Amino acid sequence: MLRYVLRRLILLPITLFCIVIVNFVIINLAPGEPTTGAEISPEGTASRRANRSIAFGGDERYLQFREFYGLTLPIMFNAWPFISLETVRSNLETLLNEKQKLGTPAGMSITQYNDLKRQMGDQSRYVMPHLLSILNDPRSSLDLKQITVHFFIRGGSRQGYLGSNLTDQQREWNNKIEKDDQLLRSFAWSENSSVQDIQDTIKKLNEWYQTNKQFYQLDPTISEKWIILFTQTRLMRYLGRVLTLDFGTLRDDNNKTVISEVTRRFKYSLTLAILPMIISFFLCQMFGFIMALNRGRSADYSLNFIFLVLYGIPVFVAAPFLIEKVALHHNYPFTSLPFPISGFTSPDRIYSDETSWQRLGDILMHITLPVLAIMYGSLAAESRLSRTAVLEVLDQDYIRTARAKGLPPWRIWIKHVGRNAGITIVTSTASSLGVILGGALIVETLFDINGFGKFFYEAVLNRDYNVIMFSALAGSFLSLLGYLLADLAYMWLDPRITLD
Repeated sequence: MLRYVLRRLILLPITLFCIVIVNFVIINLAPGEPTTGAEISPEGTASRRANRSIAFGGDERYLQFREFYGLTLPIMFNAWPFISLETVRSNLETLLNEKQKLGTPAGMSITQYNDLKRQMGDQSRYVMPHLLSILNDPRSSLDLKQITVHFFIRGGSRQGYLGSNLTDQQREWNNKIEKDDQLLRSFAWSENSSVQDIQDTIKKLNEWYQTNKQFYQLDPTISEKWIILFTQTRLMRYLGRVLTLDFGTLRDDNNKTVISEVTRRFKYSLTLAILPMIISFFLCQMFGFIMALNRGRSADYSLNFIFLVLYGIPVFVAAPFLIEKVALHHNYPFTSLPFPISGFTSPDRIYSDETSWQRLGDILMHITLPVLAIMYGSLAAESRLSRTAVLEVLDQDYIRTARAKGLPPWRIWIKHVGRNAGITIVTSTASSLGVILGGALIVETLFDINGFGKFFYEAVLNRDYNVIMFSALAGSFLSLLGYLLADLAYMWLDPRITLD
């Protein structure tokens, strides 16, 4: 068994690596990026809109935002150092010509123009020699040189390290790029600049390039280009952070890390996932036995019909029904207290003054309806599954042998029927660990519980890549862990099963 567990643990990071790559590519290939936000219309439909304060309010803030998320890099392979001079010149001339025709039937749409401009900006640091060649080419028009200077400044600019705990090397880097960025911005010329001013600026740009091309790797060799092809990508930047257990910060607040926010909410989602799963496991076994023992009778038909109806009721119908018909018109059973309909506990001013037992009771009161809303669907499905499993075990020869030997009925049902039928239920619940972080989304929203399901939903709307990727990674890890625990449970439930 130990060898089997070790093999599974070795395969675990490999499997997670493949899952991360697939999810990362899908998320990054989806239309839009974190600079777009979600709008909910009065009809309840979601749409995307550009966050103009970020995207167009100021280039510096916009670039910092995209640099932070690695959006200035290709997804998996960076072939930009291999772009030819002709392609760069053609794209610049297209931007120059199409700018005059924006909004007309003969020109590009504004979206297409902005996409090409953003792409050229992202590529600029990898085509600096080509940009300098265009500036030094006497055949280039002044308008072409002016737009080329804009992208040359963009390509030479860098973003500093953020945070208070910076190393001496990082501080030195920040000081260096701060001086260079200010110098590069001073090279931008206006439409009123004279020819002599333009020539002087181009000369200064040449001097700056010769001085810094090695430091910033502006003119990589062939071997360095091949290294850039695989290393300077969004995927490699993300994997580099994940390998150091750095899952990033929130999109809207750089001071809050993903791990800290997940940890703060995890106890709510964990409770709303584990507790219904455990209760459902034992209840479905009980109902499965009842239906199997009364096969073909009224109890079997009645329970089958009830579970079929429950399975067909969606949670977004059941949860409001519980709130309106149960909570708002009744007190909590055996008490004179009203049914709580929101939150995981009472307000802090009340909860902080309660004893440990009072707090436990307070939590149980608040999660009663959410647990019912989460549990009824899985209970209905697993009870019918348990019935089938029990009937299948009852037809086995070893059950007839146990009866013939005169074993007590309770021992047959618990030791022989229950353990073997439980294997099927364990299989159905093995992957339930994977939905701990997001499975209670609707329930958490309707009952106003600040769990991870609600947090993940908001992250999807806000295009918070760090939270989305962590959710995919954590959910996959828990699913794989659930399958491993299920394999170990098989061996415990049925001694005939070995893992060698």
